[in-house]
Amino acid sequence: MAGTTSTSVQQLYADIVADLIPYYMDAVLLPNQQIIQNSLVVSGSSGSQVRFPLTNSYTNAADVAEGASIEAAAQSNLVPTAANVSFQKRGVATDVSEESLEDGGLELVRNAVITRLSGGLAQATDIAGLETANAATSNGDTGEGSANATTHSCNFIMSPEAMAYASKREPSVRMWYNPDKDVHEMRGSVRNGFANLRPEFIQRITANKTIGSATANVVAIAKGVANLRAQNAPTGVDGTYIGVISPAFEFAINDQIALAGGTTVGSLSDLGNNALRDASLALIAGTRLFRSNNVPNA
Repeated sequence: MAGTTSTSVQQLYADIVADLIPYYMDAVLLPNQQIIQNSLVVSGSSGSQVRFPLTNSYTNAADVAEGASIEAAAQSNLVPTAANVSFQKRGVATDVSEESLEDGGLELVRNAVITRLSGGLAQATDIAGLETANAATSNGDTGEGSANATTHSCNFIMSPEAMAYASKREPSVRMWYNPDKDVHEMRGSVRNGFANLRPEFIQRITANKTIGSATANVVAIAKGVANLRAQNAPTGVDGTYIGVISPAFEFAINDQIALAGGTTVGSLSDLGNNALRDASLALIAGTRLFRSNNVPNA
């Protein structure tokens, strides 16, 4: 086992600094361009927020009689607006005692610290983004419609152009030694933020968050997709929308799909067989699904 010399502790810090961002990117869901196309990293620039430009919807052309005014028939002026993303600092602390290094080993401590820092920052980021989505949607709920935060959670289907994300500070860590406590104190932080660009491009689906009790199902997803299509919400490059659902909602979908085509295993559809074999549905009803434990309460 490596000793806890000054050199080995500095190497531990160097390893954590080098690996924090890759581990964070594996743990975080929302800040990637497949889910949110309007994403910016503005490290090193000035200011506490960024602005994403928007335009109003256009007016279709109209029939115009000979000699009549085109302006009177179809006025479609450009009215530029903007959505601002304000940066919020998010931080998490991890203290490592000298005894932990001596007894557990540097490799074990390294992996544990990276997991705690990256996972904590990633969850805080996703929670903030999903709360922003929940505050924005202007479409009616296609799920159970409950506002009971104790029993229900909010799931979402959205266009990749519904929201904006910006990062001012990528995940970073600082470390120092506290001689009084004989502890290496590590502090991880990130500065980022979300904004809603098109509330009509987000569909909420409330479902019971108790596994086995949710009644929202594939029909709720299909209806949500129809609502987004009716709003002309753009899809991703693969032609699908993004769905973020809870484990309980995932189970309800798999439970429904597993019975598609009959009530016996031999008569299941291909979708039903996949649900039983893999316990997951990556793509359904025009939506690519991602499971998250960070969806907000109803």
